[in-house]
Amino acid sequence: MKSFESKTVIVTGGTRGIGRAVSLALAGQGARVIALYARSRKSAAELEKEALGKGLNISTIRGDLTHDDSYHEVVTRLHDECDHIDILVHSAASGVHRKAMELSDRQLKWTFEINFFAVHRLTRELIGKMGRGGRIIGITSPGGTHVIPSYTAVGSTKGAMDALFRHYAMELAPLGIAVNLVCPGLVMTEAAKALPELERMLNVTLDYTPSGKLTTSEDVAEVVAFLASDAASQIIGQTVVVDGGKTLLA
Repeated sequence: MKSFESKTVIVTGGTRGIGRAVSLALAGQGARVIALYARSRKSAAELEKEALGKGLNISTIRGDLTHDDSYHEVVTRLHDECDHIDILVHSAASGVHRKAMELSDRQLKWTFEINFFAVHRLTRELIGKMGRGGRIIGITSPGGTHVIPSYTAVGSTKGAMDALFRHYAMELAPLGIAVNLVCPGLVMTEAAKALPELERMLNVTLDYTPSGKLTTSEDVAEVVAFLASDAASQIIGQTVVVDGGKTLLA
């Protein structure tokens, strides 16, 4: 049974890492997926090729949502190509890895533009295409509530995003739109590989994870798919942690 047949899904950051896994998981259950991306045409082409080989309905749109011209081009295409949107997944994230006192105003503003303001701007633009039964799901991070070395900028944006989504959830629930967050543990994406002290973080994560293994992008995508399903209609404004139990330990 294809749970998302006739559903239209937008996934930001949908061609790499967790976003890529989400695009494949939802398309695999029958959805039409439009994966947005900012930079790597190679990653987008690889996703398109895989989707074609599996008979999945995935298309991609390139555009940097932090730049006005590019943002308007993406939005115009989405309005032209989608008469409705059922599921919006915010997976795109980037930023500067610096200690707090080494972080410039420009670096912090740039990270907020990507991870916070672009999220709100796109959601506000597309909400008119979403009706009852709609889903908005954000991918957040433990760095939004806990200290991760040199994660000041990104962690700050994730904390702000968490608060924003709580307000989304409250305002949109009466309209039949469920808003939730998924918070993965350490997932070995390309973005994670750029983290300072990665090797130490990997060792600590494995030592303190009861399941004894790292969370994968596919693990996260399965949880996103559940939250996007009809079975999750009464889950509102929650953050679902997918970390193998790591946060159980002090």
